[in-house]
Amino acid sequence: MSIINKVKSAVGNPVYTSVGKYIFTNFFSKGVSFLLIPLFTNPAYLSPVDNGVLSLFASNMILIAPFITLGMIQSSTADYFKKTKDAFAASFTTHFFMAFFMMLLAMIVLYIFKESLWENFGLPVSFIFIIPALSFLIFCSEQLFTLVRNRNEVNRYALMGISKSIIEYALSVVLIVFFFTGWTGRIWGIAISLISVNLLGIWYYIKNDYIRFSFRKQHIWDELKFGLPIFVFQLCVFMLGATNKLFLAIFNVDKAELGIYAIACILGTMVGTIAQSILLYVQPQLYKSISSGEATWQSARRIFFNYIKMLSVLSLACVAVAVFAYYFLINKIYLPGMKYFFVVAFQAFVWALNYFVFLFLLYHKEKRKILTVALISIGCSIVINTCMVKYFLIWGDALSSLMNTLIFSGLVIFFAKDIIRRTLDKPAAGTVQT
Repeated sequence: MSIINKVKSAVGNPVYTSVGKYIFTNFFSKGVSFLLIPLFTNPAYLSPVDNGVLSLFASNMILIAPFITLGMIQSSTADYFKKTKDAFAASFTTHFFMAFFMMLLAMIVLYIFKESLWENFGLPVSFIFIIPALSFLIFCSEQLFTLVRNRNEVNRYALMGISKSIIEYALSVVLIVFFFTGWTGRIWGIAISLISVNLLGIWYYIKNDYIRFSFRKQHIWDELKFGLPIFVFQLCVFMLGATNKLFLAIFNVDKAELGIYAIACILGTMVGTIAQSILLYVQPQLYKSISSGEATWQSARRIFFNYIKMLSVLSLACVAVAVFAYYFLINKIYLPGMKYFFVVAFQAFVWALNYFVFLFLLYHKEKRKILTVALISIGCSIVINTCMVKYFLIWGDALSSLMNTLIFSGLVIFFAKDIIRRTLDKPAAGTVQT
């Protein structure tokens, strides 16, 4: 078959079409951000110090978000394919109230430790309220997008995702250039876009009858028991991630250097964006096959190898685009960060591979195994990050993230191999929504 015919076949394949729409949607957001890098790196609008503050803001969001979400997004994804619609709607509604309560609790905790946060990280006092509030809004929006994805409404997902990105970045540009100074305008743009998409979400839930005010103590308790391992796992992700800047802040790394590293991380994590986009299609297909009893070794291998193939090709394309950007689009002050970019990109690629295996633990809600993997990884990460960052600063953070990801990968494979074997040897039957 010629290359032209292969391309035509791929275009006509519904799998590649759906994946392509997910990738386009996610990369539209990243692409707009990418195109705005010259503006966001222009000292007249955002200085390296501003980018350093935004980086710390993002890092704290990653740290606080698991405390608010408690693994409820992952739980909803699995429950959608396991439960009847009425049972799912009841648990789905309960999740929002639980997240709102956790948001208030997070604000109280941050307020208590506000002096320490200022002394150690230089965080503005307003972040005490902004970070939990935005984390809650992000949780609500992710619940909406996850539900739309699970319902296989690819076009609706794309339309909502693109609209949210347009609102966020258009407002950010207007606010940064004309109304606010520095990082404040960027955060306002994020907040307004989240409020807009969640107002749409309320309409969507009512229209499709996903609102059920039925609160059961057992369900809340089950979510809390599953939420603890997921919370610890998200802390583990925070420790593994190349965007973790808190260790650098602890060792007083210059905020300008931190801003240069932050831009390298933004470009490097494009690989992670690709993986997330492909998983938007792969994860529901895998979960649906497991719950219906159709999952086999052959089907799982086929899904996995297609995933690797698409991920590898598109990751190489991302590397080429990022190198071009460094030399021709971004202010030359950020060019020294290109060496960090390659490490971050490879770390994101490795993470994307092991997360496919981790999906099996999430589906079966293997609380103890998830908790064990996360605790061991966190322990290793604390030791490795502290030593590496202390002696090698930014290079230490980049390399320690890669080392920790490799350790995590080995742990996931070790703890997931038995559950994968049982799942594919004797698929679990379940209830699939239509």
